[in-house]
Amino acid sequence: MKILKQSPTLKEQFLKTVEQKVSLKREAVQDKLGRGFLGAIGAGIFEFQQIKNAVKGNLGENYVAFLAGFLPDSWIMFKNALIPTLTEKLTEIDILLVGPSGVFLIEVKTWKGSFSAYRDKWKRREGNNWIPLEDSPTEQSLYHQKMFHRWVNSKITGLPKELITAPVVFPVAQWLGIKECSVPVFQEVKELKLFLNQRAVCLTSEQVFQIGEAIENFVVEEPSNSSKAKPILRKSF
Repeated sequence: MKILKQSPTLKEQFLKTVEQKVSLKREAVQDKLGRGFLGAIGAGIFEFQQIKNAVKGNLGENYVAFLAGFLPDSWIMFKNALIPTLTEKLTEIDILLVGPSGVFLIEVKTWKGSFSAYRDKWKRREGNNWIPLEDSPTEQSLYHQKMFHRWVNSKITGLPKELITAPVVFPVAQWLGIKECSVPVFQEVKELKLFLNQRAVCLTSEQVFQIGEAIENFVVEEPSNSSKAKPILRKSF
């Protein structure tokens, strides 16, 4: 398998956006608890949780990426790939695979515990209760799938319709109960491997190369001069 990377500048742009969001959440925590001692403690706990989540996420992504290494050289992999959205912002794909069997936008969730989902509505088990989750990982993956489909077809013509799949993997969850979700969900990485092996060939080697090159060279385009307000010209006498 070939492992490619995107521009460091693109990563920097995305990280600035993430930091802005984190700063707003940190400020919200301090405002809620006050600007004194309690606010400082709350902000510290928030920072620790952010670091903890980042470490867990990286471990999970590295685990899935390592086991995805069984794929042959006809495949391409990107870790933490960035693609554009409808609002011209960026969204991140944990692991993006491109190969003869298509494009796979893999979301890795290092969630521990038991979870159930019906038609993209998720719940977490806490004791004897099932608590609804505000964020749906399958809806997030479906969004990624739609955004990538829109973007890649604007760059490359003649691609097959059933090109993109956006599975979600829970490598450390204790139990999953999934029914009628919009994207595939796997509890174990070996299930993902089996899924990839069973997919039919739909891309030529040239199309795989074109998609990989488009992802690798993707940049955020600057607004054109024509979109800027034109200066008012005043007639002199």
